This record gives sequence, C-alpha cells and structure tokens, in this order.
Amino acid sequence: MAEVVERNLELGPTAPAAARRLVGDITLDADARAKLELILSELVTNSVVHAGDERDAELRVRLRRESERVRGEVCGDGPEFEWAPHDPDLEEPGGLGLMIVDQLSERWGIHHNSQVCVWFECSDCGPA
Repeated sequence: MAEVVERNLELGPTAPAAARRLVGDITLDADARAKLELILSELVTNSVVHAGDERDAELRVRLRRESERVRGEVCGDGPEFEWAPHDPDLEEPGGLGLMIVDQLSERWGIHHNSQVCVWFECSDCGPA
C-alpha cells in the first residue's frame, strides 16, 4: 500500500526544515530518510531563493512511497527554467542544488504548468 504525504508550506526561510520534517511521516530506513531530506532541502531552498518576493506564497510538497520507490514533487511560483549539467564554480556560493538532486535521484525533471514543479524518484528508498 502506498504512503502519501502532501503539504503546503509557507514560502520563507523555515520552509526547508518543514519539508525535511515531512520525510518523517513516511516509513523509511535511516539512509533513505537522510537522502530524501537532502533532496527536499535542495529543491525547497531553490524555490525559496528563486520565487521572488511573493507575499503569502506557498510551496506544495508531495511524497509518495510505494514499495522500494519514493517519488517526490516540489511545486511553487517562480520563473520557468531549464537545467543542464555543468561544472560547478566551487569558489562561488550556491549553484549546487540541482546537481545534488541529479546525483541522488534515479530520475528527476521539471515541468511547468500554473507553477514550476520539480519531481524526483528514488528507487532505493524502501521502508525501514
């Protein structure tokens, strides 16, 4: 049976921590929990940084665990974007979030509808 957690989070500096807490609402082993917390932190932080000054803006975070696979999605307001692999400038802050998501996720992508949504799948994120 699938476990699903979905919440709207207030856009702001506390959003990444709130997203990490959502991972605790599904059954995972410690390694999977740590991986998902990092992926969500990166995606939510990107949303906070790039959404602009939207007052009362929210993010929607959704996690669905089915067997050994977790699919997550972070949706929010912000500019549409595309991402391409690149060599990071390690002398400059930032710019590594989606690279981390790319490395930790089996698959991930971006889709644009009324909001910008970044989704990811982790196939080795089974229950505890």
